[in-house]
Amino acid sequence: MKNIRSLKWLFISTLVSACFYSIPQGYASSILIWPIDPVIEDDQNSAALWLENKDDKPVYMQIRVFEWKQSDNDNQYTKQTDIAVSPPFALIEPGKRQLIRLIKNIKVQPNQERAYRIIVDETPRAKKPDEIAGSSPASVGINFQMRYSVPLFVSGQGVWTNPDYSKNRDIQKATAPKLNYRIVNQNNHPFLEVKNEGVVHARLSHLTNVSNGDNKVLADGLFGYVLAHSTMALPLPTNQIDSAGKLQALINNNPAPIILEKR
Repeated sequence: MKNIRSLKWLFISTLVSACFYSIPQGYASSILIWPIDPVIEDDQNSAALWLENKDDKPVYMQIRVFEWKQSDNDNQYTKQTDIAVSPPFALIEPGKRQLIRLIKNIKVQPNQERAYRIIVDETPRAKKPDEIAGSSPASVGINFQMRYSVPLFVSGQGVWTNPDYSKNRDIQKATAPKLNYRIVNQNNHPFLEVKNEGVVHARLSHLTNVSNGDNKVLADGLFGYVLAHSTMALPLPTNQIDSAGKLQALINNNPAPIILEKR
């Protein structure tokens, strides 16, 4: 399978901290996507993804799914046939929403999790002659494309990370990643190298340096993902970290901060 590394720089995540390129000033996203962390568990055949058009014009969307792996501190995206998308294209009228079904074509082995990225492209359509005539010279011929990237996790028997309140679960008993970290320097910039030896992904957010009873917030929102059996170096916003202190973060859907183990 051909590796799709070139997609990496185009992705705009619905979680803002994963953004890879900037949006022009005054340009706002017209698409609302939810949920932002869909899962397909062992006893489920599919998951739902909703797209809502908040603009006053129709939008044309293309929806694709890529296999997602991490190697050498890099995200890698590959074409796949494990997950089918229905429909793969959608025309959404202003104020309307579209249901996208993510259909599982595989059986994940027990106590395993597979990771994917859902890529949602807002694709340009050809302008009508009267629209071109009414456009300013600067806008003619310019088609700005928005791209959104949403994680998708598919789990085998014995693995779950989604609260799913209909099943009356205790989130404290969810399958948890096994993490350890060290701080490294790359090109004179500090990185948090996180190793995940667990069977499920880790979504780290609200990273905090705890030292002498003082909590210094290093990342208030999403900090990054580390997939199962993977290692990632995530850029730190500051090098002013008390190495004698402890790092803690929110992991996946657990509302209680977790102290990260240093290696």
